[in-house]
Amino acid sequence: MMDHQQDIRLQKSNVVLRAHLYYQRLRQLFALPGCYRKVRAFNDCEKSRLGLALDLFTLFFSYKTFPDHYGLCRLWEIDKKEWSYYYGSNYHPHQRLRLQKAVQPFEYRVLFNDKYLCALICRALGIRTPYTWGTIEPGQDYRRQIQLWLQASPARPLIIKPLFGSAGRDIVMVKKIDNCIVVSSAKVSIPLDDFFLAETSIVQDVLVQDARMAAFSPFSVNTLRIITMLTKQDDLIIVNGSMRSGVGESFVDNWSAGGVSVGVDFDRGRLKKYAYDRKWNRFGTHPTSGVVFEDYPIPEWERVHATAAAIQKAFPFYRMLGLDMAIGQGGEPVLIEINGAPDLAALEQKAGPLLKSERVLRAFGEYDLLVNKHQRKLYASLGKQ
Repeated sequence: MMDHQQDIRLQKSNVVLRAHLYYQRLRQLFALPGCYRKVRAFNDCEKSRLGLALDLFTLFFSYKTFPDHYGLCRLWEIDKKEWSYYYGSNYHPHQRLRLQKAVQPFEYRVLFNDKYLCALICRALGIRTPYTWGTIEPGQDYRRQIQLWLQASPARPLIIKPLFGSAGRDIVMVKKIDNCIVVSSAKVSIPLDDFFLAETSIVQDVLVQDARMAAFSPFSVNTLRIITMLTKQDDLIIVNGSMRSGVGESFVDNWSAGGVSVGVDFDRGRLKKYAYDRKWNRFGTHPTSGVVFEDYPIPEWERVHATAAAIQKAFPFYRMLGLDMAIGQGGEPVLIEINGAPDLAALEQKAGPLLKSERVLRAFGEYDLLVNKHQRKLYASLGKQ
């Protein structure tokens, strides 16, 4: 009797999930014209109006993904035979449901969304992170608390991040200039007395980074975004990754906050040829420092790789993570934060299609993460090799 009731509840749950999937896809269908206009406005795209429309419809219906990665990944330059290797965005319905079911269970995501909770867990596990002073809230005397923490850490400025923030949103830096404590955002610097805290935030020391990473920008802590995954056999694989760097004098390196990001060749531990900004522009050299990206070696690559593997293995219940890692003085890898739902489409822009890697394709296939017939055909071909 109990098994029968569980079956009924499962069937109802599946019906609700499918209805939600179709609803989300219908909303995306009506969003296609906006996607079309955005690509048409990009000067580098030489597709005809009809050709572009057909490409977007093909990706939407045949590849079961919203084609917002068409511009990101410059798919008009890619042979359509290669489109199968692009997984697309994990934020879209088909991909999101499969990922949450198999490797990124939603009920655990709060462990990574809450930056303070994540920092506490990592500290308990012996994972090196920037020193965390605590949290501040709008209802507290947060200015006084910031002043006390800054006095206790005189050699470094402090970084303040919204507890549940993402994409570099509302991050500020606090430092002492002469006899004044200044709070700097991406746009303005103000005295601490004029600083208004909008939401609960975490306060940490600013990491002093390795000079080889600071070569791109000494103003931002330049980080590596590494996507790790545990296969069904509990083997650790690197799905893909990129390096992010701030532009100008920005202290934030996030791609979505005005920085640039370049793919990493994980087999060699070196950067790829082009970096990209959020407007799809690409750069062979850093826009500010002029450092050439192509073939630049990631400092202490073996240590970075080993640290990423150890962090993923510490969370076996959550089998795909996005790790933001910096390299501190002396070449020691430092975990900045963990992302429970890293943007896969944006990653494919910099590092190339995820499924081009046989080990990634096999792992995705074994977890039933492949959402269309083209990807499943690629996976089926592995059994013939």
